[in-house]
Amino acid sequence: MLSLETGGHPQSTGVTNMRSPESIAFEEAWEAARAGLDVPPRSAIDLRRFAPFATRFAIIEPDPHAVALPFRLTGSGFRDFFGYDLTGTDYLTLADPAIREYAHDCVMACLRQPCGLWQATPATTAEGQSILYEYTILPISKSGGPADHIVIFVNFDAKPHDDLPGLARIERSTVWHWIDIGLGVPPATVGRAPLG
Repeated sequence: MLSLETGGHPQSTGVTNMRSPESIAFEEAWEAARAGLDVPPRSAIDLRRFAPFATRFAIIEPDPHAVALPFRLTGSGFRDFFGYDLTGTDYLTLADPAIREYAHDCVMACLRQPCGLWQATPATTAEGQSILYEYTILPISKSGGPADHIVIFVNFDAKPHDDLPGLARIERSTVWHWIDIGLGVPPATVGRAPLG
């Protein structure tokens, strides 16, 4: 269930309508993978359920000792979109420096609560053009215990043309909402930061 950035408000039909069918299907596959647990184990994130998302799918394993969000697995769509393989790259190095701490805090909030996050995010290309894309983040567990990784589905279909430009940086989100997976969502103060 979606929650507004101001906290535990009811689901917004307007926001639900903004999410792509692919984003909703990704959440449904995640829900099936968790099989009654708070979050699914990483072993349940398999091609049987996630094949439709494989090219635009990534796993991030936050570093518990540093402000870092390294990619551990990325689909080929990331390589095509960014122009290089992101495996091992810290997501935060792709973000505008002004939002790096906020982005890290939001991912950590998704793990602590646990909950998901959906947003529409502009990015600046190497040529200075702005493009918009959607991404959906949900928590998982490496070993079946507490949430310690996130899975991301990025909808690159919002790009304005077929040429996939290299990206200079990811900007502040234009629309940003927690996804309540049945365990609540973080306070509004966490959710407002990336909006600027």
